[in-house]
Amino acid sequence: MSAGIRPRLQLFGRVARESGWLHRVPAGWKLAVIALIGIVALVLRDAAINWTLAGVLVAIGLTARLRLRHFVLTWAYAGVLVAVLMVVQLLIGTPAAGMRIAGTVFACVQAALLLTLTTTVAQLLDAFRVIVSPLRFLGANPETIALTASLMVRAISHLSGLLGEGDRAARARGLETSIRARVVPAILRSVKYAQDTGRALDARGIVD
Repeated sequence: MSAGIRPRLQLFGRVARESGWLHRVPAGWKLAVIALIGIVALVLRDAAINWTLAGVLVAIGLTARLRLRHFVLTWAYAGVLVAVLMVVQLLIGTPAAGMRIAGTVFACVQAALLLTLTTTVAQLLDAFRVIVSPLRFLGANPETIALTASLMVRAISHLSGLLGEGDRAARARGLETSIRARVVPAILRSVKYAQDTGRALDARGIVD
């Protein structure tokens, strides 16, 4: 039996090895489409439109040679969030509102998946640097903003991995039903990750 460290769970941030047409679309265009999807979902606030957007995005992913296995895990985690939101809406709102919110969540999650599966972090940062470059005239530093975005992208993947590790550790101790056993270790390690990142940046003099 082989030994070793199990790789961390990643919901976002890992580029798919299969290269399709969506990989060749410039990152700036993909960011613009995601922004448009978010605006449509939040402004129109229509369940049918939101679920249609989610379905279209899934179809786009499949035509871009992305396999279902790239999506299923994140869909499962999004499904848990949607289930909680649906219960809340059934208690204090309406089923229609729950369906609308669920459609918005799945559409935005699927859009983010397509972006991260077909775009490297370097490509994202280059596009983001171009987008924020006009802020230079207002005294902002685009390089610092891009660095912040890079750290955020890496943190999403890292923190999702910590949650996966916490879940596996709780199951190994027979505490799979304990939210505290699953979440508290991830929170503590997340704080340590943030502190280590801050110390590393300070030691290199990258940011003031």
